Amino acid sequence: MLYNHLQKILNTLGIVLFTVSNSTFAVTSHISQIGGIIIPKAFDSALRDGMAIPLFLHLDGVQNNQDDQRIGTVSILLINNAIHVHQVTLEERDNNSSINEKTRHELSTLKQTAFDQNFVIRLSQNARLYLNFQQLTLQLIVRQQALQTHLLSRSDDIGKSSGENISHTISYNLGIYNNQMRDGKNNTSSYLSMNNVTALREHHIAIDGTLYGIGTNRQQKEIYKAMYERDFAGYRFAGGMLDTWNMQSLGPITAITSGKIYGISWGNNANSTVFDSSYSTLPVVVFLPSAGEVHLSRDGKLLSVQNFGMGSHEVDTRGLPYGIYDISTEVIVNGQTVSKTIQRINKFFAHTRGAGMPVGWQIWGGSMQMNAWSTENGEKLRAKNTVLMGLSAAGGVESFSWMATGYNYNALTIGEAQLSWPIASYMTLSMQNMLSTDRSWSSTSSLSATLPGGFSSVWFSQDKAIIGNRLRRNGSDNRAIGASLNLNAIWPLLGTISGSYNDDRRYRSHYFTSDYTQSLYNGQYGSLGMRAGIQRYESGYNGNRIRTEKYIGLDFTLPLGGWLRTGLTHQNGSTIANLSAQKYFQGSVIRTVGANLSRAISGTSEDNDTFSGGAWTKYETRYSSGTLNINSGMDGYINTNLTASGSIGWVGKHIAASGNSEGNAGVIFNTDVNDEGKLTARINGRTFQLSGKQNYIPLEPYNRYDVEINNSKDSLDSYDIVSDRKTALTLYPGNLVLIRPSVRQMVTVFGRMHAEDGTLLTHVQINNHIGKTTTDSNGEFIIDIDKNYPDIDFIYRKNKSCEASLDIQHARGAIWVGDIVCQGLKTYTATLSAGSVHED
Repeated sequence: MLYNHLQKILNTLGIVLFTVSNSTFAVTSHISQIGGIIIPKAFDSALRDGMAIPLFLHLDGVQNNQDDQRIGTVSILLINNAIHVHQVTLEERDNNSSINEKTRHELSTLKQTAFDQNFVIRLSQNARLYLNFQQLTLQLIVRQQALQTHLLSRSDDIGKSSGENISHTISYNLGIYNNQMRDGKNNTSSYLSMNNVTALREHHIAIDGTLYGIGTNRQQKEIYKAMYERDFAGYRFAGGMLDTWNMQSLGPITAITSGKIYGISWGNNANSTVFDSSYSTLPVVVFLPSAGEVHLSRDGKLLSVQNFGMGSHEVDTRGLPYGIYDISTEVIVNGQTVSKTIQRINKFFAHTRGAGMPVGWQIWGGSMQMNAWSTENGEKLRAKNTVLMGLSAAGGVESFSWMATGYNYNALTIGEAQLSWPIASYMTLSMQNMLSTDRSWSSTSSLSATLPGGFSSVWFSQDKAIIGNRLRRNGSDNRAIGASLNLNAIWPLLGTISGSYNDDRRYRSHYFTSDYTQSLYNGQYGSLGMRAGIQRYESGYNGNRIRTEKYIGLDFTLPLGGWLRTGLTHQNGSTIANLSAQKYFQGSVIRTVGANLSRAISGTSEDNDTFSGGAWTKYETRYSSGTLNINSGMDGYINTNLTASGSIGWVGKHIAASGNSEGNAGVIFNTDVNDEGKLTARINGRTFQLSGKQNYIPLEPYNRYDVEINNSKDSLDSYDIVSDRKTALTLYPGNLVLIRPSVRQMVTVFGRMHAEDGTLLTHVQINNHIGKTTTDSNGEFIIDIDKNYPDIDFIYRKNKSCEASLDIQHARGAIWVGDIVCQGLKTYTATLSAGSVHED
């Protein structure tokens, strides 16, 4: 501020600093001279008191100053007719070039350091300060070696929770099953699973449980998890009765037997810090001598254009395709190409921690209740309690990622490791191994590859486990191979064929499957495709059994949201003709309706019916969603099942329900509109319909959300959202945030206004509490009115007015109210002749 103020004073007074020679000009005692430059007395006084001027970063060798970037301020002092640096304050901003740590340290040590006679302070061979005293500008002139690369952040801490009050969420899943036999017998079973989370800010308690056999004498209940958790600022603590997933959330744990674990878990494997794995593991870095743009190309095709300021920057690779390949990076400044390099992209879908992420760790343990167990040899192992302790870790180097776990329980020490290595852009190798002190071991590996040309892929996997005398786990010996060949790349009418072979040597069984699909027609009437497949299964575990199943079918997709399928299947020695259809609906409770019909045309036996069929529907209501299915088999049974799921949440005195159960956090909207009113909530780009006075929208936890309330395009009503139209939220598990926007339902009113004797109120201003309008020569008006305040008035003298109450209770959108009498005004003509005062 002082710097700007002084420059204004100098410009106003017309004072010009000029350079003189000591041999031709004698300096008087009341005028200061610095480096041959004479300065006024007022300016001299300001320099001696201290002055703050901006510090600009300038690349050495660049002629102009247009691309200089402000990186801070410097306080300068006049001491003994020499300019000194008193203090340097850096204030670097996003996307600016950044000086390296060595240069930063050299700047921080400048205390009472004087400029030389050329107004230069040399920091190192790559950086110097230059003060243009005539223009009063200060530059940090650097070579490229003094800059550090501006790297993109691959992690983001979501920050504090927006849930300031205690809140509770319940998500449920209900299933009911009934099987009616041919002889009149029936069997019914059911379950109700519930996930309960109570939260206060970043703290929450989660309880998961299920009721089985509801309403029967076989009713049972089971609690699978009851724990306290706090996941905040990159660290996570959990304690209580933990499920296995909470133990192996970071590393592989395959050798823990079934049972319950009472313990704790602590580590940096936290959901509150989000890692973005969509960047290339090999950063693509470019250097720009001035502000310009970078073009990224692959095989001559432009992939991305990005703009940067002067300095070294990492290119944003999130929008580039996945894989390992080379790209061309072209740096363009002022329309001229200044550099062009080839750099490597290495991007893969990361299921574990990759390069650029810190090594994750987690310590866990407690008391474990081991369930009883029967070994493969028939030996019975009793239930028992044991102490469980473990450590998990995960990390990555470039495209290579790893996970490892070591743990001890029941006098066993076990180590496990999982590795993932993209060998090349077309091949990925994964391995998972376990080794125990009772000589148990297991090895699982898989290899997948996309063959050159991109029209085929193959994969291979094997799994083998040898179990000792203490580990409560089953052995395995299985291998599988598969391939998929897209023949359409050769000729569009050839289709796609896939096949797999599985050999389970532990159970002495193997099977082969093959499928073929082909598109026969695509047009305005829909699309027609063909499917065919065969499976051959052979088992020698209880005698040699061979089973072969085949099918062939046609699929016709309708343009109005539906499909029709027909075909033949051969299974269990019978040939069956099949016909099925499905129709989709939008904006209704019933979202899907379908039916199927089957008839055995050969191979039927005994007195079984030759027909079977069924029907199904998927429904979505405001409070619940699910499916209803009814099927009848050829043997006469009738099977019926119903599923329903949804969520309930409350915070304070507000409770609401939803048919959606996608997350255990969310928002309750209290809009206070009537039951027929509709609004929309736009949350991170997704649109949700709001109807009635209160709505609950479940959302995924550990995320930030931008919420915006708008009018609904499906409603005739118009609303004015006065407050809380936009809200930014951060939600953790169990967090519910109440949003109470101030909403006015607006109605556009057309009418004609007159006095009590019928004279028209022409060219007058009428008002309501949110707006005003002016009548025309016929007394007609148009005005937007808040439906809750349907009164308008006309002020015809200083303290006198007339009013009209409009009947718009059932109006929606717009309404013509006809002739309106302004009560309290006898006649408009008489008022004018008496010299009334009204607003134009």
